[in-house]
Amino acid sequence: MKSKNLVSLSVAVVFFVLATTGLLIYFGQGTHPVEHTHAWFGILFVTAAVFHIVNNWSSITGYTKDRRTGGIRREFVIPAVIASVFAVGISADFPVFDKLANAGKNLFRGDKPKSGGPLSQAAIDSIARSTEVAFTQAYSTGDTAALAKVLAKKAPTRTEAGEIVSGLDQSSKPKPTDSLQTTVDRAESIDDNIIVVYGTLTNSVKPEKLFYTHVLKRNDTGWQIAAIQTSYSANVRTEKVTLAN
Repeated sequence: MKSKNLVSLSVAVVFFVLATTGLLIYFGQGTHPVEHTHAWFGILFVTAAVFHIVNNWSSITGYTKDRRTGGIRREFVIPAVIASVFAVGISADFPVFDKLANAGKNLFRGDKPKSGGPLSQAAIDSIARSTEVAFTQAYSTGDTAALAKVLAKKAPTRTEAGEIVSGLDQSSKPKPTDSLQTTVDRAESIDDNIIVVYGTLTNSVKPEKLFYTHVLKRNDTGWQIAAIQTSYSANVRTEKVTLAN
């Protein structure tokens, strides 16, 4: 068995899988298994490419340099310049490259990028409202199973008292008497997979109005609340400080 044949065929097979998963991710179909496959095959591709370069080093140097003049061949300069332009453009996030990065997802999804993010504002508002309704209903009824579907397992929560709990921590588990009422004031997307929701809530146990911020993250099954922060309004904080003094 020839090592060159083995390495070349390995590069071809790994590249095929890498290209397939890369296209799936580009067109917005990058599920968790696809992304993990892409990452691992990327490592395999680099490994196989190193062996391929070592086995064909003399040929590669022959392609790069002109044996008669000793200068660098034009065939090497052109791909080097193209690679450099793309590397700089992507790292600097130039508008053309930014649009190109989202073109596949937008083409497949049919949504055009908006100034506030790649999702349309109507879609953002709809996702925010439906997620908040599911969270409110699950919390108010004490349904931990339903709450686990909408709240990430390790979602950090910073309460208005400054306490930090994680996910369905014992101190943050809902009680049937805790009837929540939430109002979404504003929602905006950070990217295709993250939405920040700002709103107000009232609790039957704590009648004063609270402000909240929910960070929503999209996963394979839908949208979940990945982080929560609640705080008192400025008026309530002022009253508490005055009473304390």
